[in-house]
Amino acid sequence: MRVMRRKLVSFAGSKLSIEYSGPRAAALVDYLYGRVPPGPGDGVVDKGASPLVYRLADDGRRLTLCRGETLLFDGLLATQSEANLADALLGDSCHHLAKESRGGLLFHAAALVDRARGRGLLFPGAIGAGKTTLAAWLALQGLTYLTDELVFVPEGADEMHAFPRPLNLKSSAEPALSPYFDFEAHEAAILRGPGASLIPPASLGSHDVVSRSGVGLLIFPRYVPNSDLVWQALSKAQAGLALMECLVNARNLPGHGFAEIARLARATPAYRLCYGGFDQLEDRLEMLLDGL
Repeated sequence: MRVMRRKLVSFAGSKLSIEYSGPRAAALVDYLYGRVPPGPGDGVVDKGASPLVYRLADDGRRLTLCRGETLLFDGLLATQSEANLADALLGDSCHHLAKESRGGLLFHAAALVDRARGRGLLFPGAIGAGKTTLAAWLALQGLTYLTDELVFVPEGADEMHAFPRPLNLKSSAEPALSPYFDFEAHEAAILRGPGASLIPPASLGSHDVVSRSGVGLLIFPRYVPNSDLVWQALSKAQAGLALMECLVNARNLPGHGFAEIARLARATPAYRLCYGGFDQLEDRLEMLLDGL
């Protein structure tokens, strides 16, 4: 009889647990959540599981994933099945963490650290803004990758906590990164799905296992093919409105988080970045960051 083990995931005032058995299930949990700090409930499953429990099983032939009593995935053991299951688990678990988040501001955002200048960079943006591709490119330029999905700023704090996960890169974005990243050389570490691939941060060569940093700069990115480069300083009011658009837990916060948004916008320089390709940023990145 296989022993069922558990990974406790706590982030942004929310928590869940993932129970798993079998070698491939264990490898997937480590691949997706291995950078999440160990919780007090990690290990062999006994009593006291969190209210929301995912169960991931590998019987040597099939992979299955359940949320409580709801079946989310059932497929034959294969690389494609692993990618589809990973996408289902990662997406569903991030949705739950965001839905239940309290105690601070949770943004749909990427985050990196500029070690040379001692600044944490927060990139809030809607789906399709190009955050993941930009985060990958910046990491390849020497900045330290934290996350491409969820960033939490605790109430009253000037520190951001990034949810550590593999980059979820759309297949359509690969050509833009190909001049800077050797996909073939890292193929063994990439988990490919039908429309996107998961890439471990270690493959980029610059990532942080702590996933925390001070918030030193707000950058609101937008990729528009063939557009001119725009680097625009935002007023505190403009930054606050842009932050509200990327806040995912407003309904759980006093005053929908407005006071905390205003505090963060007042304390942090903010810019809007619109670009049409990384060739526009290659020669200007150092100049832009040095000039802040």
